Amino acid sequence: MKSCSLVLCVAGLLAGCNQTAPVTSAPTATAPAASSAVDSSTADSSATASPAAPTAVAPSADKTATPNAPALPTNETLKASFAFKPVPNPADPAHPQTSVHLLIQGSKPLNVDLGKFAGRPDLVDATKAKLAGFPSGMLLGFRSYQASSGISSDLAVLQVKGRYLRIVQRRVDEAAAEPGTFETARELPLPANTTVVAAPLAQK
Repeated sequence: MKSCSLVLCVAGLLAGCNQTAPVTSAPTATAPAASSAVDSSTADSSATASPAAPTAVAPSADKTATPNAPALPTNETLKASFAFKPVPNPADPAHPQTSVHLLIQGSKPLNVDLGKFAGRPDLVDATKAKLAGFPSGMLLGFRSYQASSGISSDLAVLQVKGRYLRIVQRRVDEAAAEPGTFETARELPLPANTTVVAAPLAQK
């Protein structure tokens, strides 16, 4: 009888221990969930607040800055000259004509066909230009005279405001009381920051 009572007592103690263990262990299993819930809400709140941060104005400052702006081109001096070349005159084979070109020497050369003129034109210097009423300040010019008709063809090249070359022409009838008026034949744009000077007659 004593041994049976001892066995029942030991069984009762073990049963009591098995009943209290789940009660004390249950809170430890739910505690991390509560803390993780707090952490996740904190993370969510910080995540929702983060979009306000990219309001910095640094990108717009980069658009207005021009650290690599190109420098203005350096000054260049262009040389202008005429080129005369005899050509046949089908209308009057006994009196050949002259093909005249305006040559511009520089980084970007130009070759401008000015047309055909009677005989061989005579270059007009500053003294002749003043006597013949050529435009003042011209770079270079010439006169072509046709003896059979008594008519001269005058041509002058001027630089206007450093921006373009202006080619002017007129006809002069020796029988007329007044010479003709120079009229603009064409204008040639020039590169920025350039100066044009007259050069010796080019051979062509």
